[in-house]
Amino acid sequence: MKHFLLPAILLEAIFAFVATAPDFRTRLLLYLPLVLTAAAAALLFASRAPRKAALACGLVFRATLLVRSPDLSDDLLRYVWDGRVAAAGRSPYERPPADPRLSPLRDSRWRAMSYPEALTIYPPAAEFLFKAGAVSGSPELFLKATFAAADLSVAWLLGGFPGGEFASALYAAFPLPVIESAGMGHVDSVGIALLLASLLFLRRGSRVLSGIAAALSVLVKYVSGAALLPWLRRGKVAFLAGFLVAGGLVWRAGKGSGPSPAAGLANFATRWEGNSVLYPAARRAVSELRLPERAKARYAEWKSRRQQRPWMERVWPYFYAGFFARAALALVLAAGLAAIAFRIPDPVRATGASIGLLLLVSPVLHPWYLLWALPFAALSRSAPFLYLSAAVPLAYALLYRTPFLSSPVVLLLEYVPFSALLLRELWRPERRGSVARP
Repeated sequence: MKHFLLPAILLEAIFAFVATAPDFRTRLLLYLPLVLTAAAAALLFASRAPRKAALACGLVFRATLLVRSPDLSDDLLRYVWDGRVAAAGRSPYERPPADPRLSPLRDSRWRAMSYPEALTIYPPAAEFLFKAGAVSGSPELFLKATFAAADLSVAWLLGGFPGGEFASALYAAFPLPVIESAGMGHVDSVGIALLLASLLFLRRGSRVLSGIAAALSVLVKYVSGAALLPWLRRGKVAFLAGFLVAGGLVWRAGKGSGPSPAAGLANFATRWEGNSVLYPAARRAVSELRLPERAKARYAEWKSRRQQRPWMERVWPYFYAGFFARAALALVLAAGLAAIAFRIPDPVRATGASIGLLLLVSPVLHPWYLLWALPFAALSRSAPFLYLSAAVPLAYALLYRTPFLSSPVVLLLEYVPFSALLLRELWRPERRGSVARP
């Protein structure tokens, strides 16, 4: 028996159990050891499996998870709702699900969605997929199968990069992408596949095609926009032309005659939080320094000396610690992205570092967000981001109360080993003076 078959059999046994087990929201103490074991088995599998065999196993793993209804995340319900709204000839950006005018489109599951009072935040390319799911007649299965296929294509595309054989096998078997794409049904895999395709086009000199793929990636999920500076540095005018033309056409088609696809982003950008350590620390520092109160007093004084304008009243809601903390982290992110773009000439490494930085400074880090960093962590064998990708399912304990896993315990288990590994990677002699890479 070939050496990779034993870990492959173990992985399939774990995925088969996950596919058929009861709701994990009340059984996280069972789920978490399983995914941690699967992560260790995937590392062993990747060190032994030929690429073709790894892709074949990856297909089996994802097909196994297709039968499971999502439980740890309800994002798929929102995708299905948005698709139903679009298929009915309405804009999903116009009204939230809770709007009574959309009641004819509701079914028995619409109340299970999180935040039904909030407008959708998904970009137009993602919404076109959701609409295709609605038209298919079996939206949940259609979307999960599409995301699983895109996820497997990520493993295949990784083979086109230096160090890609190990990365391809690892991604094919790693539990985070298998479960979050085929099992929970997250759209991220489509954006990641387009992101890797853009980088491969860029490496091969096809700059216009690279720009088109990059635009589509951003318009599936905005995460990949963090890498725009490295792409522009390498792709220049031809890349920018492809990006703007393709992005503009898709954006215009998604908008139609309705509101902007960005209509719901402000609520997400200013309110959502969870599973972050930098954001709570920044918010605490802002509160202790009383920055919002001081800024509010200065603004009131400045405003009193000027002719009143309508826009001046719209500023008041932003004088709170959370917004100031987000603004500070946004400045850190902007400076970091610029430094990465100009200090790391390789677009693949620069893209991975840019996305890794975005995830770390983000006020919210759901487990499936790490899918964006995992391909680059696998290519560079980055210990800190591989560890975080294995440990991030612990964050589900922040959403569903679990014995022994309080918020401080979860954050310690995730971020203390990650920080130690990241410091070690940063301070290795051959890495000093460069930017960390996922």
